[in-house]
Amino acid sequence: MFINTSGNHHISEDLFEDIIKIISFVDENKSIIQETLFKDDILELAENITSSATFLECSSDECYMLDDGSKVHFPITKDDFFNSLYIESLTINFNKDNYSFIELILLNNPDYFNGSYFIINIDENNNIEFIGSKD
Repeated sequence: MFINTSGNHHISEDLFEDIIKIISFVDENKSIIQETLFKDDILELAENITSSATFLECSSDECYMLDDGSKVHFPITKDDFFNSLYIESLTINFNKDNYSFIELILLNNPDYFNGSYFIINIDENNNIEFIGSKD
């Protein structure tokens, strides 16, 4: 977790309470945050990238071995995708008026996207927005 305060902002007890509220908000809204990723056919993209890995002979389903040794069965379901997500970093930016802006960096395990990560922003009004993915 990274915390950025602008200018002469000092760390106070209120700031620590704000951080706790922000972390609680992220936890309580995990499903909404996850849902923001499903606007751009993310499962299809995950399968397209994963299918370039080593094909395995697995019972009756199609499966692949990723570079990290993970085995991925097709089709990749929404639950599989959600269960693979984890927060790599959470950055909280406080401005001089003590409004916060949050940036979440999400990764997958197994790594469906070969090291690419997702960026989610949450503004001071708690609007959650999927910004995109980066390598």
